[in-house]
Amino acid sequence: MEVAIAIAALGGLLWWAAYARWGSLWMGCGAFIALGYVLAPPLWTAHIGPIPLTVDRVLLIGFGAAYIWKWRQGELALRHISPADWLLLAAIGYFTVRCAMTPTPPPDGSTVKPWWRLIAAFWIPAALYLAARTSNDGERRWRGMLWILAGLGGFLAFTAFAEITKQWWAVFPRYISDPLLGTHFGRARGPSLNSASLGIMLTVCFWAAWMLWPKLSRLAQGAVAGLLLAIAGGIFLTFTRSTWIGLAAGLAVVPALQLPKWRTALAIGVILGGAIGVVALGDKVTNLSRKDSDASAEHSVYQRASFVYVSMRMWRDAPLLGCGFGRYYDLKMPYLSDRSQQLELESLRNLDHHNTVLSILVETGIVGVTLFLALLVAWTRMAWQLYRAEDLPMWERSQGLFQLAVVINYLSSALFHDLTLLPTEHWPLFLSAGVSSALLARRAEHVTATQPVPTAPWHALPA
Repeated sequence: MEVAIAIAALGGLLWWAAYARWGSLWMGCGAFIALGYVLAPPLWTAHIGPIPLTVDRVLLIGFGAAYIWKWRQGELALRHISPADWLLLAAIGYFTVRCAMTPTPPPDGSTVKPWWRLIAAFWIPAALYLAARTSNDGERRWRGMLWILAGLGGFLAFTAFAEITKQWWAVFPRYISDPLLGTHFGRARGPSLNSASLGIMLTVCFWAAWMLWPKLSRLAQGAVAGLLLAIAGGIFLTFTRSTWIGLAAGLAVVPALQLPKWRTALAIGVILGGAIGVVALGDKVTNLSRKDSDASAEHSVYQRASFVYVSMRMWRDAPLLGCGFGRYYDLKMPYLSDRSQQLELESLRNLDHHNTVLSILVETGIVGVTLFLALLVAWTRMAWQLYRAEDLPMWERSQGLFQLAVVINYLSSALFHDLTLLPTEHWPLFLSAGVSSALLARRAEHVTATQPVPTAPWHALPA
């Protein structure tokens, strides 16, 4: 066993040295998302010291070391700091301070410890943003990043079909077949053991493959079209309405922007497709035809109003700074005994929040939710600026559309799930924003460099 570990460590060190010397940060971020998502903690965890080692943490350490090497070699630069960069810094800083000021919850007072939640949901995605933001990569490596995500989508779609058909021999990692692990057993849930997480990641992979399609050969386009259908099928098999909405909303926006002459036809097609889907799958849309092992699906359908009511009560008691980062789970308990209304609240006792925006509002107050929403608005504006910049190459404008699709996908699920508890879903959001920010910074730098230097009139020159 020791020999195998030594050989693996040597191989990893050689790969790291090659990557640090010649590798692409954008492709490295894409590989981190793919490997970190598939090789999740249940697959391998080593308890060495106070912090357990997992595959994604080992990858992050190696990636960080390569980043520092490239920075010292002068290959990276932080150009033209934008308002979105300052907003991200302010949001991360505020969440960190709020977490530090929050008393530690009791042992059974949270499903995810506040500091781990802060690191996983914000610090690590911010590191991906910084890596993409300071990179000098171009079109070839951007396409390489999308190919990695598209390949991930194909693997996850295959796994989803294998799960639903109970072909457990074809499922990897094998722990997915264990009904006692995670949640949503009985639906496609992937390595994260969560169908919502799988649907969000599959939708990101769908749009990565979509952006690759136009510049491919006819044969390659046919293969990618088949991949898109497979990924869409995997999204359907999650039986998660929020991810269905995310894909449908993206399909209503992105193709219309890419093909302006066909907007009317596309709009009619989307409406007809939606109508046919409601007629054909109406019962599955309302009931989802799903029976999870822990009945969480049934809970999530009728408890939305209860979550909103409790959240508003908690926010009224701490409107500015919130009740404390990561403390919704235990501090909601006194509010569940309210009998002044008709909503049933007691069933929320063992549940985390089901809305990202409300969760941040309750825990960090109006300050935190304002920073968070302002950041999402700034990133959406960046995506729109890239798409509308007609002086930029087509691949850079396609990156704007890709980021726009990622934001739409994120918001569609954030309204139904607390995505700060599913931190891997922040990885592609922050990465796509970092790539777009880097491209806009290059454009601003180029515009500044090409502007003529103003000269003083002849009569203002010294004698």
